[in-house]
Amino acid sequence: MIWQILVGVAIFVVVFASAHWVIRALATPPPPEPNPEDLEQVDIAYWCSVCGMQLTVTAVPGETKAPRHCMEEMDPV
Repeated sequence: MIWQILVGVAIFVVVFASAHWVIRALATPPPPEPNPEDLEQVDIAYWCSVCGMQLTVTAVPGETKAPRHCMEEMDPV
């Protein structure tokens, strides 16, 4: 009988924590848009060596840093 109560409490805690995490993630506003004056116009193509996806970056804020895809940094083309 006591194990049923403990299992019930454990399930309640897991469901409550999951719901709290989801609601908090949905309530967090997105980051502000960057100031267009701070963006530098570039035309750099990148390629993912894992899956082959290609990406063209047209504007960067400050220094150029390779984006990540498939948990790896992309290679410039």
